[in-house]
Amino acid sequence: MPAFCARWPDGSFSIVEADDEVHALIQLDELGDEPAELWQLQSCLLDFELTEEGTFRISQFGEQTGPEIMEKAYPVLSRALETELFADHLMEDHGVSLKYGADAQEALRKAVDAERNRLKDFERTPAATEQGKSIQRKIGGSAAYVDAIVQQAASRRLIVQQAASRRLKRYKPARNVKPS
Repeated sequence: MPAFCARWPDGSFSIVEADDEVHALIQLDELGDEPAELWQLQSCLLDFELTEEGTFRISQFGEQTGPEIMEKAYPVLSRALETELFADHLMEDHGVSLKYGADAQEALRKAVDAERNRLKDFERTPAATEQGKSIQRKIGGSAAYVDAIVQQAASRRLIVQQAASRRLKRYKPARNVKPS
């Protein structure tokens, strides 16, 4: 099953396994309205470590996974980190503060700020139907998620109507026939 990477407007990202992009968006609705970017990962390898506090922290990204996420989800930061100022920069937070000079710290701060703001004006995709748009205004959610809710409700209603129609046909009253 493919894995998808979702880049959120606030600068964070999530990874989800799903049959396709629509199912990925439906699952991602649990975390937020709609990601600003979503794509199928070519490679997905993540390694987590157990901390002393009983929590989990990303230990490392796979050899292909880390660069793919950086290039597609964080192009400004990726370009900044390509300079020799950041030759030893790690993608993972190992709880150790890297010591950079003032110029490098400023360049990194600007790149991170740029990434956090790059997609902040992202506008969610509207649902396909008026009913879906109404639901979306009330509860939020991605168009894929809201459209799936509307489709599911419409399918249930159609099934109920078809069953009722079949019952009516079976129990159709006899015609009034006048005796001769």
